[in-house]
Amino acid sequence: MRRGELICLIGANGAGKSSTLRAISGLLRATQGRVIYDGREIQNREPAEILASGIAHCPEGRRVFPYLTVEENLAMGAYVRRDRRAIDEDLERVCAHFPILGERRRQVAGTLSGGEQQMLAIGRALMARPRLILFDEPSLGLAPTVVETTFEIIAGIRRDGTTVLMVEQSAYLALRLADRGYVMETGRIVLEGPGRVLLADDHVRRAYLGA
Repeated sequence: MRRGELICLIGANGAGKSSTLRAISGLLRATQGRVIYDGREIQNREPAEILASGIAHCPEGRRVFPYLTVEENLAMGAYVRRDRRAIDEDLERVCAHFPILGERRRQVAGTLSGGEQQMLAIGRALMARPRLILFDEPSLGLAPTVVETTFEIIAGIRRDGTTVLMVEQSAYLALRLADRGYVMETGRIVLEGPGRVLLADDHVRRAYLGA
């Protein structure tokens, strides 16, 4: 990936997409191969160390802390940081970016709607001030209108200069948004190219776009 790109990784269930993200963020131990970030190998480092280096992971299913408040969930995103004043400023910035979170900052996260929890998960990732965000199925379980909003938010994150690697079940939306895409089948990359080129590829259209 190049700095500032939005890359999508598509493929069938079980292809290894989520495992790839988990290996990058240190949640899975790599048994072979290398993960190189900023010129350094990071495979098998501790997740907190990887997060501190600038990689945040927004997991599948949102995984908010249901019994903590919105504000406490956001604070958890900054747990590897020690710059208290900057953390407070970032919390206010996230709440301004997602007004619904600002309105409900004292509300327990488990009582939020699915779309609101997705915004909270994204906001929590941003609290780490990442240079790279990994999104795992950000549209999963969301209503169509909320999906569009979520993708607009992700596009805005990329426009602000953060690099994005996204695994997404909606191949059409992902490829339309992405600078480049990779197609994974049973753990191997079988196709790659600009997003709009992959949208026109016959194999991609048949296998992932229902055409």
